Amino acid sequence: MGLDGVYTLNPEEPDKFGPKIIALISLAGIVSLAYIVGQQPSEGILTGVTFILMASAMGLGMGAVFAWIGPSTPPEKVGAVSGVVAAAGGLGGYFPPLAMGMTYHAETNSYALGLWLLVLVGTFALVVAGMLRGTRGRGGM
Repeated sequence: MGLDGVYTLNPEEPDKFGPKIIALISLAGIVSLAYIVGQQPSEGILTGVTFILMASAMGLGMGAVFAWIGPSTPPEKVGAVSGVVAAAGGLGGYFPPLAMGMTYHAETNSYALGLWLLVLVGTFALVVAGMLRGTRGRGGM
């Protein structure tokens, strides 16, 4: 906090935890929130907020992954690796809605199976990401 009472941003503060930790937090948030919604709570504001928080966690994870790429990839390959990761992200925006549609249960008006699949895939991703090495510089694990 500055002398005038206004918060001043320390340039190193956003990287305080490093991209790996932020990615793990994001994945844990996605898994937890998908679990909550998979329990089929009654429709309403709380469920809507849960979905918005889950989407926010996914966006946070995307940023963390791209922040992880730069320092952990040889400089001459950053562009190619970023392109492959972006393409995978594009597929991630295409196939999950199809999976949710295929697992929709019309009789109960439920997407629970698709959400449970998200919990399983997210848990797997959390374990794999936890085993990967962090970035080579400050803030990595």
